[in-house]
Amino acid sequence: MTAREYFGRWISVIDTVELTKVLNRLKSVDLDRLCPDYCNIFKAFELCKYENCKVVFLGVDPYPQKGVATGILFGNKPKTEELSPSLEVIKESCINYEIPHNPIEFDITLESWAKQGILMINSALTCEVGKSGSHVNLWRPFVSKLLKNLSEHNTGMIYVLFGSQAKTFKPYINKCYNDIIEVEHPAYFARTNQIMPYSIFTDINKLLKDKYGTTIKWYHELK
Repeated sequence: MTAREYFGRWISVIDTVELTKVLNRLKSVDLDRLCPDYCNIFKAFELCKYENCKVVFLGVDPYPQKGVATGILFGNKPKTEELSPSLEVIKESCINYEIPHNPIEFDITLESWAKQGILMINSALTCEVGKSGSHVNLWRPFVSKLLKNLSEHNTGMIYVLFGSQAKTFKPYINKCYNDIIEVEHPAYFARTNQIMPYSIFTDINKLLKDKYGTTIKWYHELK
């Protein structure tokens, strides 16, 4: 399968030269120590269709524990009993338990978010088991050009940068025609025992409502 066949319309904003460089470098990595599994590296592009993408979530790098990262930013695998701390923070923030709710169903894979039009990626799409940040420099050219191309070709989008590393990509985003939201990484809130501002998710939906007349369903409220 060619890159064009695999990525579909995403190929119009992907730098294929940088893509080839990354894939060639990964050939020298022990795939048993790769996070996420090799087959899931580009899963975010599979689930978020190019024509539906209105939001980009950019984090740091995948969970470095073996078998945890899924290829979807912050997501955990189905039936995971003890959620990753970052996902716990995200869950608490988007639901906002200070507001009364009916019983709630929350998708811990976050795949439902991707399918609603959020490209959920890290600034490094891989790392080695137990080595956070090990592939940061490897992926930076690829992600930088992706953000530059996407923000110039598809205006009116919302970019959410989680953490200091993600914020270093801000210069590559065309801020004249897109919205940028910056927030600390969920791991920071987990580490300091704080709640991520609920406004992150309400602000995203307000912007989406104003721009497109639509919103993201962060969870399913049972009746």
